[in-house]
Amino acid sequence: MKNPALAVKLAVALTLAACGPADAGNAPATVAAAGTSGAQDLPMVAEVGFSDLLRDPATPFIGAENADIIIIGFMDYNCPYCKMMIPELEGLMKADPKVRILYKEWPIFGAVSENVARLAMAANYQGKYHEVHKAFMGAKGRIETDQQARSLARAAGVDMNELDRDLATHREEIDAVILRNTREASALALSGTPAFIINGNLIPGGMPQAQLEAVIARIRAGQPLR
Repeated sequence: MKNPALAVKLAVALTLAACGPADAGNAPATVAAAGTSGAQDLPMVAEVGFSDLLRDPATPFIGAENADIIIIGFMDYNCPYCKMMIPELEGLMKADPKVRILYKEWPIFGAVSENVARLAMAANYQGKYHEVHKAFMGAKGRIETDQQARSLARAAGVDMNELDRDLATHREEIDAVILRNTREASALALSGTPAFIINGNLIPGGMPQAQLEAVIARIRAGQPLR
């Protein structure tokens, strides 16, 4: 990051921060950076299995096809910390050509979040998932209504008639993916969004790009994340 002050603010706001539906506005807890003295252990995913999380063909992804680092993100479009993570993840992918990110839609903030997630997943049928994902994550504040979400999707270049057809045709498939994501999050004992799994290592919150790069470097070097 070029702005040191912004980097410090993000480090405070994002370091292993996660919000659940009841505490989205709370100040996040902070711990030492991964790889430094005093940091909490970052457990491996065992109960669900990292390979199981990768099997769902309906999970959208962005980044390298031949990645050696795979990041799985459980996110909600109405989670403020999820929104803050988007530029960090985009910066990471620009800097590291061997990273792939899979997005797990996990709408935990009520009915509007669920419908917004459905819109994003329906947009995938016309190849517009990432445009809609970026538009929803870039929205200022919460997305309060379905109409607001639809306006954002339209502005992102989505054919709304086609979207409505796909929503109707694929509703059961879309809801099944959200249900699978929810069950996976429960099996992983996730307490809120965002949550990331990097090559099987559970990161229960967000962190700035520099810390993500440090975590990835330790993974590639075969070093423990503690």
